[in-house]
This record gives sequence, structure tokens and C-alpha cells, in this order.
Amino acid sequence: MKKELERQIVAIGELKGKSAVSVDFSMWRRQTENILKALFGENSAEVQDFNAIYYTPVFLTCRMGDEAFEEAFRNGLGEAEDLLKSALSKIKQRTAR
Repeated sequence: MKKELERQIVAIGELKGKSAVSVDFSMWRRQTENILKALFGENSAEVQDFNAIYYTPVFLTCRMGDEAFEEAFRNGLGEAEDLLKSALSKIKQRTAR
């Protein structure tokens, strides 16, 4: 499972050119959630924190352009990357004991 989590972190780089509505992103998000559930439990803080990340703007206005959506998506991916790296380091600490 640790390897799968590492692969999901690497995949974030490839997703940066996509959008929050792309099939690749949807698959990545679902797979990542399942990996986190397997590693930490269905109701763990890691799963809840991952599901709380926004990949689209929180507020929408008619004046918003594509760049607002792109920025929100990039920010969401950055937040996900930080969270997954933190989760990975928890796993490494657990296995080092």
C-alpha cells in the first residue's frame, strides 16, 4: 500500500495539466481515497481531510474566468500532495518502530 500511495503522489504532477472534471483526475481521486481508507481506516482524519480538499473555486461569480478554476485546481492538488506526503511519513514512522 505504501508504494501505491507513493504512485498517487507522483501522479499529481501529471494531473496539473488536467482539470477537476477530467476522467484522469476522477480516477486518481477515487483511487487515492481507497488507498487512504485501506491504510488508515474509513473514518480516519486522513480520509476526512483528503475529502475536504476543494479542487474548484469555493465561491462562483459570473465574472470568473478559466484561470480561477485552474488556480483552484492547482491549489487543491498542492494541498493533496502535502496531505499525502504527511500520510506517507506517518506510515514510514509506523514501520520503522
